[in-house]
This record gives sequence, structure tokens and C-alpha cells, in this order.
Amino acid sequence: MANRDTPMGFYPASGVGSPHQYRRFRVDATGNATYNMGIGSLVDLDGYGVNCTTAGPDVSAAGVCVAVYDSSGNPCGSPNSTVSTKYLTLGVDGYALVALATPGAVFIGQMSTGTALDEDAVGLITDNIGDGTNAVSTVTGFATDELNSTTGQGQFRIIGLVNEPGNSWGAHCNVYFVFNESAFGPNSAASV
Repeated sequence: MANRDTPMGFYPASGVGSPHQYRRFRVDATGNATYNMGIGSLVDLDGYGVNCTTAGPDVSAAGVCVAVYDSSGNPCGSPNSTVSTKYLTLGVDGYALVALATPGAVFIGQMSTGTALDEDAVGLITDNIGDGTNAVSTVTGFATDELNSTTGQGQFRIIGLVNEPGNSWGAHCNVYFVFNESAFGPNSAASV
């Protein structure tokens, strides 16, 4: 059975690797002027707190956004929120709960269209790709980022295939990965 092409950004893997650390960061309208921020978006540190990033080569990401809040601390899209969307729109103040890209922390992401990967992909260095705009689904509020299915320049390292129904090596498979380049230092992990 073929894998489904349903990118949902990146998210922390549970029960694999080091325990995840989470921190709530301020998102300033000035620093968040380029991209919408949704669940699964990559974020980097800036002078205002965090902002959404494409986290390409030479960008040391802080981690992955797991929740977004308006400037009053209400979840985006909730009845009391000043933000009606399920994501933090660009140019709007708010907060992001971030799973930090600390050494040993393992995340899950979907591979992009392209090379059909097999078990030889364990150890592959790859980068984030999307549509070039770090898009967020206006329906779900999830980021649409994926991992590049061809060798990248070093942002992430694939460490294994996620063992779940309907997931197998090939295009659009879900994989475990660690941050190779992180705001919190170099990362390494054994394969799973």
C-alpha cells in the first residue's frame, strides 16, 4: 500500500530518544512578519522570542511549534481568542509552545515526493522543504513542511522509519529524525 501524501509539519516522537523539553516563547508581530505559524512549524530564535523559519541550510532551528496562542495566552481559534484562525497569522503578536531541538530529542516528519527511500536512508542528511513559503493549512492549522527526499545540506538526520499502519519505506513515508543543526548544539542519536 502506498504512503499517503498528507504532510502535517513536524512533531515530537514519544517514547523514542531523550525526553522532550518544552518552552513557551513570545512571538512578536515584527519578528513574525514573513510566515504564518502553525502546529508543526519550525521555529528559530530571534530578538523577539521565536519566529517561523524555513530552517534551511545554515539555520539553527530552536525546535518545533506544538501549540499557538494569541497575545492574551488563549489558544488560537478558541472562542475566547483574538485570533480566529487555528494558526498564528503573520504580523500578529502571540505565543508559541515549542518542543526544543535539544540533543537526543527525536521528531517525526514526512518525506517529500521524489526519491523512494528504503532502509539505506537511515543516517541520511536532509533539509526542510515545503512550497517555499512555509505554508500552514488554513483548514487544520498544521504546517505543510516535509523532509527533502534527496540528500540535503545538514539540517536533519534520518534515524529510522516510524512503525505505524500504512507506513512503509518509499515516497511520503513518516520517519524519525533528529536536528543536526540546532540552536542548542550538535545532535546525534542511534538509529531506531
